[in-house]
Amino acid sequence: MINTETRLFAILGYPIKHSLSPQMQNEWFKKEKLNCIYLAFESNPRHFEKTIESLKLLKFCGLNITIPYKIEIIKYVDFLDKTAERIGSVNTVSFKDDKLYGYNTDHLGFSQDLLAKKVDLKNKEVLVIGAGGGARAIIYALKNSEVGSIYIANRTLKNAQQLASIFGLKVFDISEVEELLPEIDLLINTSSCGLKESDVLPFNVVKVKSSLIIYDLIFNKMTPFVKLAKRKKLKIFTGDGMLVRQGACGFKIWTGKYPDIEFAEAVLKKFI
Repeated sequence: MINTETRLFAILGYPIKHSLSPQMQNEWFKKEKLNCIYLAFESNPRHFEKTIESLKLLKFCGLNITIPYKIEIIKYVDFLDKTAERIGSVNTVSFKDDKLYGYNTDHLGFSQDLLAKKVDLKNKEVLVIGAGGGARAIIYALKNSEVGSIYIANRTLKNAQQLASIFGLKVFDISEVEELLPEIDLLINTSSCGLKESDVLPFNVVKVKSSLIIYDLIFNKMTPFVKLAKRKKLKIFTGDGMLVRQGACGFKIWTGKYPDIEFAEAVLKKFI
């Protein structure tokens, strides 16, 4: 029941229509009998600062942040969690006494999802596509595992080089990825490639390991990475598992309660 005591939460992104966070978070609020509502706002980059100020004025209690604002939002938070500061990316914001507190739960969502899927990272060769906020969290999680080598490639080489310098990674130009692929055990797409139907793989693929696992943070879409996996008969995981787990960690930050993971997975299956 929505009334004057209802606490407000939202996700901000551009685009945002594909997001299933509102369905998941609102079902969690219902299950926990909390007087809260979760919305989605497609904030134009030109108006992002005004959007944040407006949500503060409207007394919102928390936000999720997605593409392309996970790095941009740091400018507007008053307090930054140590892990979020190390990663350089924020996906969860809590409002307390007119102050914004920034956190990163993406790295937890990713690690927990790999554990649930029994993906062994020990001594594995990993290629990360993309150099945005999502990539930062993924790389942070990988660096805290027993992974072998981590490579990064991005359409804009300069951005990949900057990220590589922070985490001590090996950089590949996106056009050279074809040469690296035969050595890779896990390929992770953290980029926006696949959000548009017209998107194509930014590199050629000739030879890959039959055991290669592809993990695409985008879900509920037939992305070029999903098509690659189907064509090569490779194992693929999409970002719905990570979505649930990072969302659960954010839910706990806002409410103090860790929600039911299996319940949320069942909710999402209705929409995916």
